Amino acid sequence: MKKSKVILIINLIILVLCIPGIFALNNYLSKQIPEIIEPDASPIPGDETITTEEPELVEEIEDIDEIEEIIELEIVSEAMPSNHNFNWDVLKENTILENYNNSEYISFDSYLNYNDIKGVTTFRGNNYRNSASFGYVNATEEKLENIWDIKIGSIDTWTGVGWNGQPAIVKWDEKLQKKMNLYKDKKNKKDLVEVIYAALDGKIYFLDLDDGSYTRDPINVGAPLKGSVTVDPRGYPLLYSGQGVDEVNGQRVRIGFRIFSLIDQKMLYFLDGIDLMSYRLWGAFDSTPLVHKETDTLILGGENGLVYSIKLNTDFNLSKGELSIDPDITKYRYTSPINRRLGIENSIAAYKNFGYFADNSGTFKCIDLNTLTPVWVRNVTDDSDSTAAIEDLGGTNVFVYTANEVDLQGENGYSYVRKIHALSGELIWEKGYKCTYNAVLAGGALASPVVGKNDISNLVIYKLSRAYKQNGGKLIAFDKETGEEVWVLDMDFYSWSSPVDVYTKNGKSYIIQCDSGGNMLLIEGSTGKILDRIPLGGNVEGSPAVYDDIIVVGTRGQKIWGIQIK
Repeated sequence: MKKSKVILIINLIILVLCIPGIFALNNYLSKQIPEIIEPDASPIPGDETITTEEPELVEEIEDIDEIEEIIELEIVSEAMPSNHNFNWDVLKENTILENYNNSEYISFDSYLNYNDIKGVTTFRGNNYRNSASFGYVNATEEKLENIWDIKIGSIDTWTGVGWNGQPAIVKWDEKLQKKMNLYKDKKNKKDLVEVIYAALDGKIYFLDLDDGSYTRDPINVGAPLKGSVTVDPRGYPLLYSGQGVDEVNGQRVRIGFRIFSLIDQKMLYFLDGIDLMSYRLWGAFDSTPLVHKETDTLILGGENGLVYSIKLNTDFNLSKGELSIDPDITKYRYTSPINRRLGIENSIAAYKNFGYFADNSGTFKCIDLNTLTPVWVRNVTDDSDSTAAIEDLGGTNVFVYTANEVDLQGENGYSYVRKIHALSGELIWEKGYKCTYNAVLAGGALASPVVGKNDISNLVIYKLSRAYKQNGGKLIAFDKETGEEVWVLDMDFYSWSSPVDVYTKNGKSYIIQCDSGGNMLLIEGSTGKILDRIPLGGNVEGSPAVYDDIIVVGTRGQKIWGIQIK
């Protein structure tokens, strides 16, 4: 009996001594394994280093959890959606979903890893929307030279290439090149680089970058195409194109977003822009999509005020030359706290699981791409068609640049260039410029910015229309840290065309800027000095793309030009 009491006392002592350790162990485990992990959690896509081994999975989820915690703790009060009377929901067909969460985790990698194919695949190049150029220039002569041009057409009063009108320029995999319906000489051409350009004459053109010759027949949509085409960044033969106008020869035509196979140029899918579940019955798509490669998901904004998350369910067999998709669509719908004029004309930028866009009503939003809920919202004064650009300096130092046009404000409003903390919604700085407006020509920022790199890594550059004089404009280089002007070009012509930055291998920068007077300018990036200009014969509303030393841009003067930087 005494022996049993002694054993019992010893066991109680051991238990008491173990209690602090048990609590410490529980506390440690709770910090190491976030609550979002389910018992059957699978690896999160988006990082090539991820394996199915448990330690790496936990580490990756910790990183995501850390970002979500920062957002929750540091969002500034003026950007909280609840402080804007901001209402939203998530739709599947005609049903509102409660507590939606995407079945596969969307998290975009750095912009440097967006494209698996050489070239410029989407408007402003990647998910940060920070570059419309690929490769390097020599620029020893610092001159521009026309090396080719082709004639294109019109529909009604819609001529040539319009806003925002940027081409895609891509170098195809040689095996895929032979599977596509290219002309025989192009199918067998070594190092073929193809230009793909949508125009207001309702056609999508396919050209050889070297000489502007046709690589295959155009696709004839039959209705004006205002926006920019997108090529799938995985190098899949998928082409995405939005439509801008719903009338041809006085007759209404269907309007929406199309997906084509570039094996045979057949349309694989049509997304009708007139959606009875949207709050605006207007079906244009000037916006260009992003593709999240790891989850096979397309992210797209529409002028009907919806954001689309489209699981493509792509099936591509290169050896057989077979391609199919089976889109599964989820939609984000919202009401504006400012006014009822909804519509997304700029293209969504993405950092990790966050998407950034402005709208026609004057709001700028960050949404979570996995839950389709707003993270933060800001009033940005006016309609904003300019696509935002992201700057990632590492850690929590992530910023987004945006600027509004002058439209809703009336004849003499202000265009504000703003730098915002991308994770918290905090306004870092803003600079306002008085611009004019009339019913035909909007002023302010319709062009998207250059986020400087290399020798202009301290600059962000914006083109503002009708800011210097009624039909003139300003090209302004702002100091990224302070927002102060570093250099300014007062220009005689307004411009909706976005500036493009190109660089030598040594990091010297040049800016390509086109204008409504039909000029293309070559500008020294660090000083704003105009080095050369070349006439293009018509208003340039579209934005150039650059592959190595060749610039491609279309004009309202019904031409597509190939210009070489000498």
